Amino acid sequence: MVKIDPSYLLFKTCLYPLLPYLAYEASKVKKSASALPAISERLVLKGKKSELLLIGESTAAGVGATSTDFTLAGHIFNLFKGEFTVSNFGKNGIRIAETLPFIEVELAGISKSKEGIFIFLGANDCFKLTSPKSFAKSFAELIDRLEQLFQPNWIYVADIPPVQLFPAFSPLMKSCLHRQREFLRNEMRLISANRDHVIFEKIKLELKESFFASDGIHPSDLGYQLIAEFAFEGIQKHLKEKNPEYSGLK
Repeated sequence: MVKIDPSYLLFKTCLYPLLPYLAYEASKVKKSASALPAISERLVLKGKKSELLLIGESTAAGVGATSTDFTLAGHIFNLFKGEFTVSNFGKNGIRIAETLPFIEVELAGISKSKEGIFIFLGANDCFKLTSPKSFAKSFAELIDRLEQLFQPNWIYVADIPPVQLFPAFSPLMKSCLHRQREFLRNEMRLISANRDHVIFEKIKLELKESFFASDGIHPSDLGYQLIAEFAFEGIQKHLKEKNPEYSGLK
């Protein structure tokens, strides 16, 4: 049973009076930010052996990238030197509770054997103020279902993007989203820690202006490259810790 954090109840209580202002500021961001297309919602990059699965929100959907080569899937495919087929499922705006219903039919139709799985979710749960209790339940269910379907050697859970640093957002939005993010990522961290083959690392990237696409929200080509490289290095580190004789992904 997931306990409700009293500090989250206090956060919600303080947040309620601000909701009209936050809604107004969010609408201004939506109107002013350039609408960028999703270019990798469904993408399969054929490799030489086994498979990697990548699922997520706008980052997996490639919003902000200029071509599929520069999406997360494209960068990950290249980091693995084309050894693995990468099956990518992304949906802009999706929350973690919506992920399984949205893609489960398609997941059932693909190969059952997976070397590893990447999960890039959580930003929209910040934006839409999903409660930590609901988030934790949906996150655990997603992990359990993916394990049941694919028996992967590892699952890489990307940290929730630091939404409080997005240039397009106002100071008030950044402050509220920062608190919301901390509540959700704590649930993500706790659930991941109880699963030996699940990899979760706090993101450690310097988000300069060049990291972002023109909308000030989504990653640029460079941003996607940095995210993919950070994930790849995290997987390498995890596998090395489990097997000291491990010399790198082949």
